[in-house]
Amino acid sequence: MTAKRKPDRNFGDFELQQRVGRDGVFHLFRARQVSLDRLVLLKVLPDKRATLERIAQLRREAETGNRLDHRNIVRVYEAGEVGGAAYLALAPIDGTQLAERLKNSALPPKLAIDLTRQLAEALIYAHEHGFIHAAMRPEVVWITRDGQVRLTGFGCPIHFEELDADSSSGSAGYLAPEQAGGRGAVGKATDMYGLGAVLFAMITGGPPHQGATVAETCRMIRSQASIRPSRLHPGLSPTLDAICARCMRHEPHRRFGADRQWTRLMAELRRVRSGRFDDSDEWDRIIARLLKHGRLLRTAILLILLGIIPAAWDRHRRASSWDRVIQQDADVDSYRRALQHFENRAAHRPYDPEIAAGYLLARVRTGQPMSFESSITDWQKSATRWERVAWLARILCLIRQNRRDHAIAELQVGRSAGYNPTSEIERLLLVECERSLSKS
Repeated sequence: MTAKRKPDRNFGDFELQQRVGRDGVFHLFRARQVSLDRLVLLKVLPDKRATLERIAQLRREAETGNRLDHRNIVRVYEAGEVGGAAYLALAPIDGTQLAERLKNSALPPKLAIDLTRQLAEALIYAHEHGFIHAAMRPEVVWITRDGQVRLTGFGCPIHFEELDADSSSGSAGYLAPEQAGGRGAVGKATDMYGLGAVLFAMITGGPPHQGATVAETCRMIRSQASIRPSRLHPGLSPTLDAICARCMRHEPHRRFGADRQWTRLMAELRRVRSGRFDDSDEWDRIIARLLKHGRLLRTAILLILLGIIPAAWDRHRRASSWDRVIQQDADVDSYRRALQHFENRAAHRPYDPEIAAGYLLARVRTGQPMSFESSITDWQKSATRWERVAWLARILCLIRQNRRDHAIAELQVGRSAGYNPTSEIERLLLVECERSLSKS
């Protein structure tokens, strides 16, 4: 009887010991480098997945890793190729890949905060030496047995244009808006966002955004903020919600303030780790300083009033404009004033979905000519509230244009997708659509 052949565990100069995870298309192994008799973490690109860009990615990671020397950053030994399969040999890690750990459950909050602080220290060190990561996600984070972080993946920033069929929507969910097709350049603030996204994953078990596809995930990142972690896990500290939100603001310059971003973040992490969840001590110091300097206090009050009054007026005008456009029988002048308001706001905030929906509905009310293709929407359950309002406004426009069949077809698309109004504006518009169709 022929003995069963053991699988080949040799890979060039390396003896593969255990497969420990994946990073996208790359396979990760614990291995021993025979010629040097040393243990390594081997990152292998299978030959069937090899492209010039992926091979170049490994080389960039090797070049960057060789120039960084920090306790929380994995050292790179060498890069090479065996039989058409490119590889990267890294220092061994006695621990687990965060992505594998999160398959079981989220991490305890205190451990997540400790790991986030260590990751922040690694990123600060890299920034000081002229490098950004821009590819933060659980696949590049490792946790040792004694609770220490090891970070890999430097030198390989990600943009959504580079994501392909091998990329998962889950991995794409950690991209910053500027990486997912939004405005802004990739820089240090991108790492701030990525760190907040990884913290979100550690305390909830999943990414802050995840659609059915990579494209849908990127659209969600660009158009909406992530939910609060405490909504997924009630009982989490509100401070953790605040830290994640401030790390993952859409505008890069607003992530933890315009200056001293990382200093502010580290201070917040220390505070929440020590159990001081409120800001009373900080406010006490601020108030004492204001009272000591009367001129400064008066200036602060004036600045607050200058900020509050315009904001309150803007909210009033916005609410009034919506009150006008959702009415079926208001006078034309009211509709025109609402249209002018939404036009003025759109000039300053062209990508705001609420303003875009209000502008569209105001144009319908004033009878301005508009044209749509035969199918005016690719309806999805994941559509936002204001996308649904815009959809209903387009249906009203079709009815006004006597395109009754198209309007009915669009409503049927929404109903078959399980659409139900989630706001008073949607409910009123849906009722108006149905009544208008029943009369025609």
